Order: sequence, then structure tokens, then C-alpha cells
Amino acid sequence: MSSIIRVLAAVAIGASSLGLAPVVAQASSDGTQALKITRIKCHATEDNTGADDIYLVVDGTVIMNSIQFTAGDDKDIADIPIEAGKVLTVMEGDWPDDDDNLGAKRINGAGNYEFTDDGAHYTVSVG
Repeated sequence: MSSIIRVLAAVAIGASSLGLAPVVAQASSDGTQALKITRIKCHATEDNTGADDIYLVVDGTVIMNSIQFTAGDDKDIADIPIEAGKVLTVMEGDWPDDDDNLGAKRINGAGNYEFTDDGAHYTVSVG
């Protein structure tokens, strides 16, 4: 056994004796993987008269209040929880007109989801 492998084995044994475990995704109460929305990138806005006022909706409930985006903005989001299998809708506030639906996607796991309806283009990252 090479010295590198022996050192790695010793480190692994030492870490396990300290009660350290690898970091893994936590499960929700129903046993599915807990997911979080972590980032939103604006490639193109829907609104032609300024910034988009983006908010997120799941099952008719607003899960993220409005944040302004202009084309090119790439913003970290404060880890908003979302359950796998839920449908995420990206909305753009247009007071006093009706708000614009920029798309809806079923969240099946970690990844990047593209929302391109109504002339906009947003990427929502889920981890």
C-alpha cells in the first residue's frame, strides 16, 4: 500500500472516530431530499420599461417576495425551501396591470430550471 493511501486511510479512521460524517443532503419529513432555491439569474427581462419585479409561487403561495432584476443580474437567494415534486412558478409584478407568468416547472431535484415565457429568460438554481 502506498504511503498516500495509508495516510488517507488513517485520516478516514480518525475522522470516523471523532464522529465526523460526510455532508449529505438532508431529508424532509416524508423522506424526500430537502431542496432549496439558491440563485436566480436574469438573462432577459419581461418588462420593457425597467427592472422586472420577480417573485416565486408554489401551490398558490408566495414563497419569495418581489426582488428587482435587470438583464445580466445573477443573485444569491436566501435558501428558500421547496419540496421535490412541487411546481414552481416565476411571476413578474406589474402593478397596476395584471402580473405576468414567466413559466412554471415541476422541481424534480437539484439543478437549473429555465423560465422563458412572456419574452423573459430566467434561470432558477435549486440545490
